Order: sequence, then structure tokens, then C-alpha cells
Amino acid sequence: MRILIVEDDDALGEFLVGHCRDRGHAVDRIRYATECLCAVDSIRPDCVFLDVRLGDGNGLDLLPELKVRHRDLRITVMTGFEPLSSVSKATAGGAEYFLRKPFKIAEVDAVLQKLEQHAAAALLRPEPAPADPGPAAAATFVGSSDAMTEVCRAVGLAARSGVTTLIEGESGVGKELAARAIHSLGGPERPFAAVDCATIVETLFESELFGHEKGAFTGAVSSRDGKVRLAEGGVLFLDEVAELTPRMQAKLLRLLQTRTYEPVGGSRSIPASFQLVAATNRGLQGMVQQGTFRGDLYYRLNVLRIAIPPLRDRREDLPSLAAHFLREIPPRIRVAEPPLAPDALAALTGHDWPGNVRELEHTMTRLILQAQGRRIDRPAVLAALGADAAAAPTGSLSTMERSTILASLEHTGWNFGEACTLLGISRPTLRRKIAQYDLVR
Repeated sequence: MRILIVEDDDALGEFLVGHCRDRGHAVDRIRYATECLCAVDSIRPDCVFLDVRLGDGNGLDLLPELKVRHRDLRITVMTGFEPLSSVSKATAGGAEYFLRKPFKIAEVDAVLQKLEQHAAAALLRPEPAPADPGPAAAATFVGSSDAMTEVCRAVGLAARSGVTTLIEGESGVGKELAARAIHSLGGPERPFAAVDCATIVETLFESELFGHEKGAFTGAVSSRDGKVRLAEGGVLFLDEVAELTPRMQAKLLRLLQTRTYEPVGGSRSIPASFQLVAATNRGLQGMVQQGTFRGDLYYRLNVLRIAIPPLRDRREDLPSLAAHFLREIPPRIRVAEPPLAPDALAALTGHDWPGNVRELEHTMTRLILQAQGRRIDRPAVLAALGADAAAAPTGSLSTMERSTILASLEHTGWNFGEACTLLGISRPTLRRKIAQYDLVR
């Protein structure tokens, strides 16, 4: 293969050049975003390793033009401390693989192996490249865990491909956020229509989904478009799809099978074109086995599955989420942004968050309102969570504080300034805590 590496860090760039050459590939390297398009046009590489933060620009901004000019080009994005939304944006823009800095040799080799396999297969059967999705707005995903990185990659893939997507996860994990990200990344100018399946009365389901003609039933004093018509050319989002009754499931299945519908009281079939995104907080596969959800509908919905993990399974994202809400909530409720004490963050990290990110957001809102710009301490957090401030033993608090500080350091790549901002402490305090807990990079 011929590989182009776009990296302004000389040490990392030369390492990648040498390692790829050792594997038998032809390698070129450039340092700047402004050189990238011309270099790809002239070198015609099979794949590009593209850094996000370059000295003269953002690598993600190059993706749409690169994929327009060279549809078969395989792009691996190298990210440092980018928000998770950049992963979705990169995938929607056409990137296939990701390397999160600092990465290991084995991770580079895993990407190279996939690229080599694709190159070998392309010699026998060229693979058509996906269509370019056009400009896309970034979704607000926060964190750095591997699980959420995979969620963001899948969101970008759903946006790029336009296939039916099933989003599963507990209440409060951000399923609607993922659905709206798919819409935004796939083209925010398209329509987006949402249906809350848990609140629809069965007798009105067809009218809600397909619309109705004037006089179709008592009270239908005028014609009305349904959500399918409103989503034409865009995204139809069915929230809590597991709550559909058997009759409603049958109507939805027919819509997906035929891609046509008839308004209530109408006499002609209307073609429908939309991307269906469905979400549920229940396991549909288990419901199929129990006989409470149609298997044929499940297989229609489960083309691309996105499983969003609960917050308790990705606690390393909590410092970033807390910092995000500390920045985002105060302007919205018109109060000053308060600092967060390390032991307060430790208490937040130690909570199981049964309500997930939604519960965290509401808790942070309550804490910020009560603080009125003053420092948020551990007793305030425990009170907001309904716990006794004296209940947690000192040993467990120390364990939580150590894990929180370590998670913040790892999230920021051991950048003391960024870690201090996340933790709300000074550099001397951070250095003292590192020594106290014997933390080593």
C-alpha cells in the first residue's frame, strides 16, 4: 500500500513512517492541513493517517473534500483529547478507523492489518465507497471511554449509510441525543419527526403515523399529515418502540416492508422515503423470545444496532460530564459557574446513577442552583443524592478520590492544567494528591 501520514508532531510522525515502512509499505508524510489535498491528489495514496489537531487547521475539516475527490480513499483519524462528537463527525465524513493518542504499536498494527486486508480484497472485488453525507453539525457527546467512542463511531456510520437503526439502552443514557445526532450528521437540513410510542393510544396510532383525511372519523374536521409524511426524505424517530401493541407492530411492519402507507380515510397508497431510527429501554430480543414483540419486526429494526452503556459502566466519563454540565448549565439558569471540590467529584463518581446521564444533569442543576457560584463540596453532593454526609467511610472516600483524580489525569493525557480545570483544584494540590496516592503515569 501507499500511505500518507498527516501529522505535525515530528516524533510521532517519524515513528509512524518507520513502522509502516517496516511492514513493507510506501510512506509519505506531510505536516500541515493546507498541504493535504494537494498531496493526496499528487501521491494518490491508498490510505491516509490524519491527525485532528494540526498546526494550521483541523483535520476533520478536510474529510468531506477528501471523500468527494477520492471516494475509495481509506482514512484513519488520529485523535488526542477531542470531544466524542468528533468521532461521530469523522465517521459521518468518511473515516473508517481511529487511533486515540497516546496509542500503542499493537493498535497501529490492528488498523494496518484491516487496511491490508481491504487492499487485498479490492484487487479482486472493488468495494463501492459510501456517498458523502455533506456538511454535518457535531453531536454533543461527552467522555473518553472506549464504549462511548464505539457508540459515536456507530452514530456516524448510521448517519453516513442511512440504514434503519435500533438504539438500545436504559432510560436516561441519551438515546434521543444519539437519534438527533444521526439526523444532524446525515444532513441537518432534512426533516426530523419523532413519535413517542409509549404515549400513543392504539386507536390513534395510524392517524399519528400516516395522517388522516377530512371526515375520516369523528373530530377529523380537516386533513392532517402524519409523522411519516413529515419525515419524508429525513429521519423518523420512534422512541420506546417496545411499547407498541401487537396491532401497532403489524402496521409498522407493513410500512417497513412496502415503504408505502395510506392516510386514515384515504384510498390510495403513498410511497414513503425516510431513515427509521427506533429506540427502546427494553431488550427487544428477549421480548421476541417471550412472544411479546414480533420477530419479523425486530429483524427489520435491527439492521444497525447501537447499545448505549449505562453511566455506572463508564465512570471514567463522569469527570468530563460533570465539567460539561458545570459549563453548560449556569448560563442557561442565569447563575455563576461554581467550582467543584475534589471530594465532591469523588462522591459523584461513587454514585451508581440509576437514572444515568439525565439524573446526573438534574443533580448538577440542583447543586449549581444551591451553590449560587460558591464551591460545591461533598456534603452538598451527598445531600443532593439523598445520602447522609457522614455515611461514607473515610477509606471509601479516599478510594473514590484516588480513582477520580487518576481518571481525570488519564482523560487529559496527564495535562496538569486540563486536569486541574476538570477537578477544580490548583496545581500544587494536584501534585500533592498525586504523591499522596502514589499515582504513576
